[in-house]
Amino acid sequence: MSLRNLSPPLVTLAGVATMAGLPALDAILSTTSLAALKFINTAAFALNVGAVSVPGRLDGQQDDEMRKGEINPSKPNANETASGVYGRNRCRTLVDPSGWAFAIWGPIYLGETAFIATQLLSSHADAVIPGMTAPFIAANLMQSLWCASFRPSYLGGGMNKYISAGMLAGTAYSLALVLEAGNAAAAANPAFQAWMLTPFVIHFGWVSAATLVNLNGSLASDSTSSPRALTALGHSSALAAAALGVGVTVAMSAPVYGMTLAWALAACADGMKKRKAAHSEHDEKILGAAANVQRKLCLAGSFACGITALYTALL
Repeated sequence: MSLRNLSPPLVTLAGVATMAGLPALDAILSTTSLAALKFINTAAFALNVGAVSVPGRLDGQQDDEMRKGEINPSKPNANETASGVYGRNRCRTLVDPSGWAFAIWGPIYLGETAFIATQLLSSHADAVIPGMTAPFIAANLMQSLWCASFRPSYLGGGMNKYISAGMLAGTAYSLALVLEAGNAAAAANPAFQAWMLTPFVIHFGWVSAATLVNLNGSLASDSTSSPRALTALGHSSALAAAALGVGVTVAMSAPVYGMTLAWALAACADGMKKRKAAHSEHDEKILGAAANVQRKLCLAGSFACGITALYTALL
């Protein structure tokens, strides 16, 4: 069965089963050989890369429309002709990062590829492999399920449009456990170099922010969503992202996480500067004013995350 044809109930069931089964998976893998764990990690990552490459996602649709000139972020008031969900609803969401923010996927995948190669070809990561494999499998499965659910067929007035945000939230939680395993390995084995997990920390931070972006985009995709609801979710998401950036950075001693949230919030602030007007004059009266507040919230949150990351790094 193609990834593009997985039904919403099946994707939801698979996501719930992955999260619920994580403790059992961890217990099963605790008796598995190190060589087998390394192979499993490689297979899980390959699954993720394969899922990401399947066309038809909503962000792929946005990219196609930008290439055709139907969406031009540098001209917020352009007369755009895009017929896809991004073309119609980008003006409604208050959490819409500028395109440059997504360049972060390059370092994430290059870094994780380097880690996979390192754990296969050397013993440098052996200390963390037993603890990280179960959540790493879960993270790759959940992101693959996100690829299945972040598609036009999931949009509309029902709850299916929120499935993709749930898959990203599960990805973020799983990556948090990977980072937790890394911290435990570093505490138990001083020879383990925790910086090797930096790509996973960036990934964790980015999907934390992306969950909120996805959630807001899902609400905006429903034409019946009121501008008041979009404003409330947008503002609360900016505050939540800042709180995550500061709180997780301090709690897990992870300055890279804070810098990633700072990057995401700065991109969201820039996105508000470039947004185009809503099609409805009534909606724009509310959303236009809200966008100005949102930009300030995102800038303040970005600054708070950056300062916290710098402080944590210098401790």
